[in-house]
Amino acid sequence: MLGISQSAISQTLSKLREYTQDKLFYVVGTELQTTPRADIIGQGLNNQIQQLDAKFTQHLFDSPETFNGELTIAVSSIFLEAIASELTHLASEEAFPNAKINIVNWDDETGSSMVNGTVHMGLNFFPIEHPKTIRAVRLTSTTPVVIAQKNHPWLQTDLSANEFIQYPTGGILMPGLSDFNAVLERNNLEWFKFKYRSASMSVLASLTKSSPLLTVTEGLSASMCNDGFSCVQPKWLEDLTKESFNHAIYYLDKNHSNPLYKYATDIIHELLINRMNDLKSRMITTPIL
Repeated sequence: MLGISQSAISQTLSKLREYTQDKLFYVVGTELQTTPRADIIGQGLNNQIQQLDAKFTQHLFDSPETFNGELTIAVSSIFLEAIASELTHLASEEAFPNAKINIVNWDDETGSSMVNGTVHMGLNFFPIEHPKTIRAVRLTSTTPVVIAQKNHPWLQTDLSANEFIQYPTGGILMPGLSDFNAVLERNNLEWFKFKYRSASMSVLASLTKSSPLLTVTEGLSASMCNDGFSCVQPKWLEDLTKESFNHAIYYLDKNHSNPLYKYATDIIHELLINRMNDLKSRMITTPIL
């Protein structure tokens, strides 16, 4: 592939063996094994290649405005529903105006797609299962939030769990994050016998808007609700969910020092921070009697 002949490789290996006074490779059965000296050389070469790759990438990525490559971003369905328009506008018009941007759904093959290079980065919750060669960078934390109609009678109570269970409930399904899906039921099954479950916040919001339903979702999903809804985080709900869940960006670990990935991480972090801060500004945490 590189135009290097087998004889050239043999000559190079012979020179390395002569220089190191080590045979470097040997055969055990039908398998080729490396000597400790070969392992050390291999690690050193790998480090040098990574440094050269980093310098080459930095040269290519001079600035977001001039970057004209292709970026494929896999996005969890919940993220996509909550921030699709903002993310698309930010990526294609502001952050990388000359790049080709592909935004695809995160699915069961996304981890493999990142490893083989067809997907460059992804947005999803943390923690989820992923290949060891992929790094997860946590951006913002998230906790359960109750959404309700603006004039829901529960809002005129002390917001207790006993009052909560007087009404039908719904819950968000978070693909890939089984711990979050089960955390409420695990703590108190009687309080969270959900009548409706959905991975779509739009579906749950529609049901909530036209009924006395109280829906338990997470912060980013709750942030997409308009002024017709109230977002509530009562103390008892916060106490039930001490586990740490986050919104995160995923990419190959070898790209962690790549300036392109750092830039993308920073702008997405800012987008999520703004959404979560907006939610906090209108969150109800104490009774409004």
